[in-house]
Amino acid sequence: MAPASTGEKASWAMFDVANSPFATLMITVFFGKFFQEHVVPRSLAGKSHTLWAVTVSSAMALVALTAPVVGAIADHSGRKKPLLAAYITVCAIATIFIATVPLGTTAGMIAAMVAMIVANAAFEGGYVFYNAFLPELAGKEEAGKLSGAGWALGYVGGLSSLAIVLAFGWLPKGGVVTDGWRAIPVLVALWYVLFSLPLLLFVKERSPRNPAPPEGWVRKGFSGVRETVRTLKNYPDLVRFLVAYLVFTDALETVLVFTATFSGSVLLFTDDDNAKLFLVLNVCAIPGALVFGRLVDKWGGVKSVALTLVLWLIVVVGCVLVGTKAQFLGIAVIAALGVGGTQAAARAVVSRYVPQHESARVFGFMTLAGRASAVFGPLVYGLVADLTGSIRAAVGTVGLFFVAGLALLSRVDEPRALARAEEASREREAAKTA
Repeated sequence: MAPASTGEKASWAMFDVANSPFATLMITVFFGKFFQEHVVPRSLAGKSHTLWAVTVSSAMALVALTAPVVGAIADHSGRKKPLLAAYITVCAIATIFIATVPLGTTAGMIAAMVAMIVANAAFEGGYVFYNAFLPELAGKEEAGKLSGAGWALGYVGGLSSLAIVLAFGWLPKGGVVTDGWRAIPVLVALWYVLFSLPLLLFVKERSPRNPAPPEGWVRKGFSGVRETVRTLKNYPDLVRFLVAYLVFTDALETVLVFTATFSGSVLLFTDDDNAKLFLVLNVCAIPGALVFGRLVDKWGGVKSVALTLVLWLIVVVGCVLVGTKAQFLGIAVIAALGVGGTQAAARAVVSRYVPQHESARVFGFMTLAGRASAVFGPLVYGLVADLTGSIRAAVGTVGLFFVAGLALLSRVDEPRALARAEEASREREAAKTA
């Protein structure tokens, strides 16, 4: 099949524009804090951190259980786009439902938790198929560049959606909540669908489309998972990287989930303050994603990811010690550079370490690693915060995961990983022509 055109690559990268408002508004800036302060009834206010952590962790557990299976189905069926479209639809419907829940009641809280679990699981699960297109669209010498460009465009999407929310005044002001907040989930859902269309319409499926097997796709998916587990034994450095990814993504996910809560509780940021802060941070994250994406191509994946983890350790120490809003802004800028860099670099590394024909199932396992870890990090953070009454102590636990991630990264032999991926691709081609 012909190499990917510039238009295809741009259409693929636009999906990051599509999904960023969900991550920005429903996870990081708005809904996490809003849920704890206004959705949870007053009788459960002392458990609000834990309830939000349970919501996030439950979604991640659901993704972790399903991602390897749907990744294997995508590889066997050659139907990444229809599967991605289904996940987008489920996420959009569940997100819109969140806009209908009553505030401050147990029933409303439970409805919001269930809807958020479904929406977040579909949102995160969609990354399996999206990321699996990367090895098809970019060779190993430019995977980092394209991955970084996607993440950078994503921050433009997050920035734009935040600007709309601020312009229309939909955020609570001075603790006063109006029905304007209900427009935010609707905006996120419609944005997600609209900006997903370029990928769904213009990016080609390069994997062969196979008919349904006699045993059905679900059983085929589970057998594909077993096959992938056996196959991963042939890629020891990829496995080592995925283990490291599991650990440091745990910390990263926790930071994203609780940033607005930290700034609000420790430094008394209002919802408007947080929104303006994240406007600045989305701008700062763009060069981080671009620079670290290119560093993977030129400097190597392991070194690039390790550098981002060092930045995160600086951020954690700074958050434990920070005393003023101005100090926190400086720390948050470093975090913005790190978040774009870590995610862009990690995605590019996996695309370089895996042969193209194994991409969806391996990205399924990457999603399993990232989301399985994200079950525990937010729970640990929430429990420490609620039990000790100290959010700074909870932040301190995050640093331990970054240290462990650095230690595990040191065991990855990148030249050997790249050579093994190339060898597997040659073996595949030889088998097809035999």
